[in-house]
Amino acid sequence: MADPIDDAALDFLLARSGLTLTAAQKAELKPYYVGIAAFAANVRKPRGHMAELAHVYNFSEEDLV
Repeated sequence: MADPIDDAALDFLLARSGLTLTAAQKAELKPYYVGIAAFAANVRKPRGHMAELAHVYNFSEEDLV
């Protein structure tokens, strides 16, 4: 799991994205960073074709690796 983001890193990411937020908006956004970082790390993992199960009806746990 990711560590909480510090103010300097958050300011850098916001500036890089072109967003201008108030102090209250930054404070509200900060707690969500850990979950977003975990999601981003999970999305970037290589997965097999069986990870997309919208059209698959029979699979095993090994297929998801």
